[in-house]
Amino acid sequence: MKMRHVKGFTLLEIMLVLVLLGMISVGVVMTLPSSANLDKSSKWHAQRFSTLLQFAEDQALISNTELGIEFGEQEYQFAFYDLKQKKWLPFSDSRISGNVEVPISILSEYELAGSVWDEIEQVDDDPFIDEDDLVQIEGHEREVTITPQIFIMSSGEVTPFTYKFTDTENGQNAYTVSVSMSGQIELISEQ
Repeated sequence: MKMRHVKGFTLLEIMLVLVLLGMISVGVVMTLPSSANLDKSSKWHAQRFSTLLQFAEDQALISNTELGIEFGEQEYQFAFYDLKQKKWLPFSDSRISGNVEVPISILSEYELAGSVWDEIEQVDDDPFIDEDDLVQIEGHEREVTITPQIFIMSSGEVTPFTYKFTDTENGQNAYTVSVSMSGQIELISEQ
């Protein structure tokens, strides 16, 4: 009986190619001239966020690290969970570093999605910590902690959410980045 040799690609080879394509696309976005960043549209910011998110998803899978996103009023920041220190720290990479600011001309707002996530409040307050009971030691600044609202797991799962970018001048140009629990990213135009 003759054995047939099956030709094709393994899942690992396909995933490696996808990761490399994601890293290349992030590199292209990050090498754009800085003067071009001054007056960008909501579409540009939505595409930039989806590219950075794809890179973060790939990075979490490759490095087996839990990542997160903390949203501010006009900014967002990627973070990673440090197992030794047992806390979230800023994610520093040549492609993603520090806070990513969104200009005031663009309104940005996120919303958790999915049946389980709809029940969770989007407030950073911890009900078990009373701020009045905390002691401030003289000469020591209070440590800034990162509390991600979105989690990017090393298993490929992501907290489902949407992040909407709207031009404040005309209010008509709106783009939403929608992310499913499986990490699938979709850019939706709402014109």
